[in-house]
Amino acid sequence: MSAHFIPAASNALMVKHLESAGFNSVYLDRCLLSTQLLGTFDADLLSNQAYLNYVQHLTTVSDMNVIADAYVSDGSDSLRAQVTALQKAGCNAVVVNDANFADTKTFENALNTLNQATDDDDFTVIAKLDGFVKYGLNELQDRINIAKLNGIDQIIISSITNDDLVIIKAVINTAVISLIIDNAKITYFDAQQLDPEFILDTYHVYQGLNQAAKMISHNMIIKIFMG
Repeated sequence: MSAHFIPAASNALMVKHLESAGFNSVYLDRCLLSTQLLGTFDADLLSNQAYLNYVQHLTTVSDMNVIADAYVSDGSDSLRAQVTALQKAGCNAVVVNDANFADTKTFENALNTLNQATDDDDFTVIAKLDGFVKYGLNELQDRINIAKLNGIDQIIISSITNDDLVIIKAVINTAVISLIIDNAKITYFDAQQLDPEFILDTYHVYQGLNQAAKMISHNMIIKIFMG
């Protein structure tokens, strides 16, 4: 098991199994939890309160470090409130996604507000840079610098492929970079070549949820109609 790999989970049984397998951290991705609770990957349909309640339940079933998404749609104050709530819910770290902000300046203002409100050395804020494929390497570097200036040293780069990793190497020495496997075009092997701080996997968990749901439903139908 790679020391750099942190699996995602969407329910208590998965959390318990991962802990029993020797993992010491788990990622509660909001989209996966939305899929678990609502049957859709669209996290906008999962209310903040429902998300926070579910995260709190999952943190109680394990001693693993829990990383969760801090979701915001209406500014810095909302972000600060959610990060505080996730910390109280038992999370050890939160992921703040730059895709939730209209522009770089709004992202910077939010992180500045969050930096002023977060002073627990045992609690980590991670910046997730989601739009590299849209805004390119220069702005990626700008957003990394914004995060670092606001006290955030942990950076996750998402929505990339194996082909993008060569470009990402250009900024790997300027920050603590981690990666997300969230699509079929990035593999464990290639991601490891960057020696990231850690790798999160949400893609295969989502695939597993869909496959399990189909299999359970299929077996139920066979049992009902064929005995």
